[in-house]
Amino acid sequence: MKAEALDETKEVKLRLPVAHLIKLHGLKLVRGQNISDSVAEALERYFEALEQDDD
Repeated sequence: MKAEALDETKEVKLRLPVAHLIKLHGLKLVRGQNISDSVAEALERYFEALEQDDD
């Protein structure tokens, strides 16, 4: 895959427990950050943590 293709964003539909959705809405209100950005940030941190665990 080309490097620029990896930076492209795609929309996905997923199902979350209602409790998670409520927490995401709370973050949206408190931080002023939209839900998509909050989820993207959480996934980046998750994958970074996985990489560190592998080291």
